[in-house]
Amino acid sequence: MKLYKITNFVIVVLVIAAVYQTGELWLQGTTSHNFFYTILQNISQSSEEDQANGEVLLATRYAVGDGGSNFSVYYPDDVGSSALLTIANDTMGEILSGNSGEAVTGEADWKEILQSRCLVLQYDFLLSTEEYLESYRKARSAQALEYFDYITIVPGKVSGEKSSVYFVNSENNEYLLYTSVKSKSAAALYEALQKNEDDMVYISTGQKTTSSVLKRNLFLPQWAQLPYFYATLRQDPVFEQDGAVSRMTLESSVEGFFKNFSADWSTRDEYGNFAFSDSSVVVKYYPGERVLEYYSYETYGTDKNQASLAEGYQISCNFMRNDASLHTDVYLSDIIQQGNEVIYCFDYVAENLPIYLSDTLKEEIGMEHAIEITVRGQAVKKYRRYAVDYVTEDRTAALDVQFIDALDEANRDYQEQVEERIVDNVQNIVLGYYAEDTENIGLKWFVNLYDHLFMIETQKTPPAEVSE
Repeated sequence: MKLYKITNFVIVVLVIAAVYQTGELWLQGTTSHNFFYTILQNISQSSEEDQANGEVLLATRYAVGDGGSNFSVYYPDDVGSSALLTIANDTMGEILSGNSGEAVTGEADWKEILQSRCLVLQYDFLLSTEEYLESYRKARSAQALEYFDYITIVPGKVSGEKSSVYFVNSENNEYLLYTSVKSKSAAALYEALQKNEDDMVYISTGQKTTSSVLKRNLFLPQWAQLPYFYATLRQDPVFEQDGAVSRMTLESSVEGFFKNFSADWSTRDEYGNFAFSDSSVVVKYYPGERVLEYYSYETYGTDKNQASLAEGYQISCNFMRNDASLHTDVYLSDIIQQGNEVIYCFDYVAENLPIYLSDTLKEEIGMEHAIEITVRGQAVKKYRRYAVDYVTEDRTAALDVQFIDALDEANRDYQEQVEERIVDNVQNIVLGYYAEDTENIGLKWFVNLYDHLFMIETQKTPPAEVSE
């Protein structure tokens, strides 16, 4: 072999190695989702026609039903890791890949769906059924249900017993049902579905009525005894100490965004904004808005190898682990598709309840959500985060307004502020923290009626004293 041929061969090998290492930088801990693994998997799986290679896209929240009309509601913890959901992922994959015959469609009867032990994945947005099921060869051809926002997994109690997966669209109350007797994980999931014993009890509005007016949230808390005492929150900027930015804390936190970090790469402009950069990545921090921003100038593939929704979710979760300053739990709150990019939106969660940012705060930070991650191809292109932590205070705040009372008050507000009509379309009602101030952040009821949001207090106003 001539010298120039050897040289060309070595150059090609080095280029491939460099591309591979660059891909690994932002896919640390997620080798099953990088470009090279995807190619190898597609090759290895092409001979296994019925094998499913999909993953559960973790929901906004999920409910565990013990089969006795008792439910526990959770938000995914530790940016997407959960032993229970791992079993559920295996069970659902086995049902979808082992189903026999065509999927069944019909009108959802929540009383029937929820009567057995089950796990309900609930999304606060609609998902494309075709795209979600594209990894499951036996299920992806189904076109009967275009979109869904609920998945209910009903596992069999013992091996060989029928297990089911329902995809439900709460907008039109239609479902797509897959069944199978071949799931090996179903019995383990059945045993894992135990209600958590805590002070907050959840009921299913879908079981109380045949056609519930509560579309986007079937599970709402209620208490046998009121008042219920809970912990308020305090908001702490993650990069500040004694009211000023700690450069040492900032540098140690952004180090994970670079393969070979150097503090010499940092600058600070006349507005006090920090910037860290190398040849392909820039990370900025805006102290005034308390926003941390990452941007990559690299090109990660083309539209042809764009990550699926589940893959993009896993890429986003693994990327967040590079942010050493992220301590508060988060949950998936929205997915926005823009051309050849997908934006995964996350919000904070504390005490197993969501934290909603006020409109004023959203305007200040220039985001609708606490974290927005843009995935292009197989990697993260942009990452923006409202860089604060939420710390729990003492359990001294009182709640004495049930969801039905909050719904009545929202109905009255709608009649007075919008128009007089019978409200029969409650899009959503959720209990959550309202991040308007930095201290004593308390709970409110968030009620959506015909695209109008009403925030209802969780503590009744004491009656005014009558002067004699």
